Amino acid sequence: MSPLPAVNASVIYLCMRTTIDIPDGLIERAKRAAARRKTSLRRIVLDALEQSLRERAAPFRLRDAAAGDPAIVVPEEAINQAIDCQRERDFQR
Repeated sequence: MSPLPAVNASVIYLCMRTTIDIPDGLIERAKRAAARRKTSLRRIVLDALEQSLRERAAPFRLRDAAAGDPAIVVPEEAINQAIDCQRERDFQR
């Protein structure tokens, strides 16, 4: 038997195998999504992880443009939270 060839010490590993616990309901949803999209479960997980790790943009800040009855006050933070919640719902679809 011949000896193994020399290996360059600067070899770059392009992937790592790992084990994670995923709740049953979530893995079933991911499998169904993979089937609908005609892709692999691996691709669904990788895409979701990449998307989760992307740097998020600063939250949208709405300038004060009050009009109408000054007794009706909606705090800026409440408006921003409503916008952020809607964006999250749209993102999850």
